[in-house]
Amino acid sequence: MARVPDKIKLIDGSRETLKLSVRITDLWFIGIPEKFEQAEMVVVDSDGDEIHVVCKQDQLKSWKADLKENLTYVMHNFKVMKNDGKFRICDHEYKLCYTGVTVVRQCNMEHLPFRKFRFVDFSTVIAGHFETGLLVDVIGVVDEVVFRYVS
Repeated sequence: MARVPDKIKLIDGSRETLKLSVRITDLWFIGIPEKFEQAEMVVVDSDGDEIHVVCKQDQLKSWKADLKENLTYVMHNFKVMKNDGKFRICDHEYKLCYTGVTVVRQCNMEHLPFRKFRFVDFSTVIAGHFETGLLVDVIGVVDEVVFRYVS
């Protein structure tokens, strides 16, 4: 019997043998192609929960051609890290990093949602009730990504 996929909201750093069924909702590359480059992405599970995933340079060659926005995948085995950087992509407490044993397999899972926007009332922002350093929007522009965040 196939193992039931883990849920993103239940990732707590206690294990790294995760099996996730996800859709890549955002995918971007950082660095200089063919020199230093890493992929970063936001994935969403069937509950609409999101987590930040990083594929560093040493793993990127294996996966770069296979990773595409809006496609669905089953992914296994990550390094689970605290999501405590200066600027965070998702509000999940953890982020995932590909390792040498990470397995990624594209699967057709149309039931997985696309990005769910979580709009906040403007008065909440004006009142200062927000989390500093959390990226709240990514706007794609040809050959450029503009980051907007509340600080």
